[in-house]
This record gives sequence, C-alpha cells and structure tokens, in this order.
Amino acid sequence: MHDSGIQSLGGSLKQVNNWLEVMKHAPYAKTFAQKKYIDYLLADLTDGYVATLDCPAVTLTPELMELYPDAVVIATTRDTESWWKSMEFVNGMMSNWYIAFVIMWVPKVGVYGRWRDLFRQMTLWRYGDELIVKGTLVKHEDHLRQVVPKDKLFWYNVSEGWEPLCKILGVPVPDRPFPHNNSRVDAAKTYRELILAGVVAWSFMLSITALVIWMLWGRLPGTELTGAVRSAYRGITYSNTSSR
Repeated sequence: MHDSGIQSLGGSLKQVNNWLEVMKHAPYAKTFAQKKYIDYLLADLTDGYVATLDCPAVTLTPELMELYPDAVVIATTRDTESWWKSMEFVNGMMSNWYIAFVIMWVPKVGVYGRWRDLFRQMTLWRYGDELIVKGTLVKHEDHLRQVVPKDKLFWYNVSEGWEPLCKILGVPVPDRPFPHNNSRVDAAKTYRELILAGVVAWSFMLSITALVIWMLWGRLPGTELTGAVRSAYRGITYSNTSSR
C-alpha cells in the first residue's frame, strides 16, 4: 500500500522529490509530453504497490485511472459534518503559520512548507478551493462520479468494518478485529513529535552556526592584529616590571 501522504513527506528521498515534482507540474500539464512526464512519475512512485491512498494521490484519480485502467476506486465516505469536524482539527495543526518554519531542518518532512504550497495549488486546480474546506468533500465525490466509470467506483464507510470492503475486493474476511488508527490522539501525538524534532534540529543548526562564526572570528585580520597588540603590550609590561 502506497500511502502518498506519508511517502511524500517521510518516504525515500526519491519518493519525496517525485511527489513534489508531480504536484508542481500536474496542474499545468497540457501537452502530450507534459502529461507523459506525470504518467512516468506516478508509475515510478506506485511501481510494486497494489493500491494508493491519501493526499496528494486522491486528487490525481483521473491520471491514476489512465495509468491503471483496470483499477477500482474505493471512496471512503462519511457524513459531511463529522468529516469536517475531523478535517478542521487537522487543518488547525498543519495550516498554522509556524509549523513549516519549525520543522524546516528536520530530514524529509522539512519540505512541508513547499509541500503545503504545492498542495494548495493542487486543490485549487482540482476543486477550485485553495484549502480543504467544508465543501471540498462534496466536490471530491462529485469529481469521482465524473471521472471514474460506474462499474469501477465503490463507496465504503469505514464504520461498516471488514465485510463490505472485502466484498468489493473479492477477498475473504480476515479473522481479526478491524484496525483503527490515525485517531485524533494519534494525530496530536505526531504533531507534538514533529514540533519536538523541529526544536532539536533548530538547536543543532544554531549551535553549528555559532561554532562556525566563532572559528571564523578567530581568523579575521582584525582579531589577529588585536591579539598581536595584546602580546606586545604584555611584553612591555613584563619588561617594565623587571627593570624595577
């Protein structure tokens, strides 16, 4: 399973860079060559996986369907109010002004500021909204109905558990509880961990910067001259003392 939300910020450097390239060029791909470039990037990103999910992949359903015409699209859905309550909580954390600055030195996720700007470009292109807003869910579902063949589009509510999902996929129902993760508690914990990692990274960078400045300062001509003058002054002082 290729989780594009995780892989585009925490995957390999190649995956992170390729997703940034996709988001940068997809909204402006008009020519045959430009569209093939997007196809190439998506094919490379999803090679070896059986499914993809999350953002930014969900905004690229037509492109992925063209690449994999036999694929099915499973749209997880819920009532707008509960969805927006959850989405608003996530937006409150990830859309604030300081998060991109705080984590900018953290490996991989440090590109979040650029990722966020490019994803805004994607949602504006696909849904007409610069940010994910309350009406985005309806727009997304309407978009799926327009671009996915009816026999390839399936609606699924996670609260229904294994059975309807397994029926869509044509696989047996697993003999284990249906998993539940990415809760509000999990999201808040991840957010705190990112902030902590950002503070540690900034402390390290500032320490390195201070060390470099200190080392360079000792090599400046003015500081060397001052050191020589001080040495000469000490020699004169010692000479005067000894003559007495």
